[in-house]
Order: sequence, then C-alpha cells, then structure tokens
Amino acid sequence: MLEREPKLVVGVLARYNNKFLLARETLEGGKDYWIIPGGKVEFGETIEEAAKREILEETGIKANNLKFLAYKEAIAPKHNYHTVIFFFETSAKNQKIKDDIEGKVIEARCFTKKAALKLPLVFSAKWLFTKII
Repeated sequence: MLEREPKLVVGVLARYNNKFLLARETLEGGKDYWIIPGGKVEFGETIEEAAKREILEETGIKANNLKFLAYKEAIAPKHNYHTVIFFFETSAKNQKIKDDIEGKVIEARCFTKKAALKLPLVFSAKWLFTKII
C-alpha cells in the first residue's frame, strides 16, 4: 500500500504599507496563479526557519519579524494530497524585491487586498484574504 504523509508548508505574506507581496507561478496544468510566497518545510528545519528561507529564496525579502497569522489544512485523499500550511506575516518596507533564485516565480508584485482578490489566486491565498486579512 502506498504510504501517505501530510506535507508541512509555509507561506509568508509580506506587507508594503497597505499592500501585500504576491508571486505569480505556473502550476500543474500550465496555468498561472498568484500565490503567497512560501514552500515546503525541510527536515530538521523549524516552521519559522522555513518561512524565512522561503520568502528570501523567492523574493529576496529578509523576514526578521515574523508574526503567525493562521494555518489551513487541505485534504484530498483521492488525489493523495494532504497539506498543512502555516501562514506568517512580515513587514517588507524599505526592502527591494529580487528575482527568485530557484526560477519558479515568474514575477512578484504588491497589491491591495481589493486588487489581490481580483487575481487568479490559489485556493489557500484566496482563503487567507477572505477569512483572515
């Protein structure tokens, strides 16, 4: 039998005054979506360490002051999918957005909440903007 384990994932919502930093990526199926920068927690890494590493890798932002926002579970047993996402927030003022060193992010831009909700957001990002922010 196939062994299935949940994935631990982090997302970091960086604030620039009244705007939020989002990243556009091409996901499975070849469609572009806007995401909250983040990724998988590596073995031996704390959730906060993973959050700091992921936002730095994807946007060049140094998250020195992380604040926990929420967590979200996504479970789809038929698709062998179970992810637990921990969302953090950080201030990114006075920092320059840099290119993704891994090459996954097509672009990173700042949006107001209202503008972000008009974008093609991944489900977890839409949930965060409608339920938490």
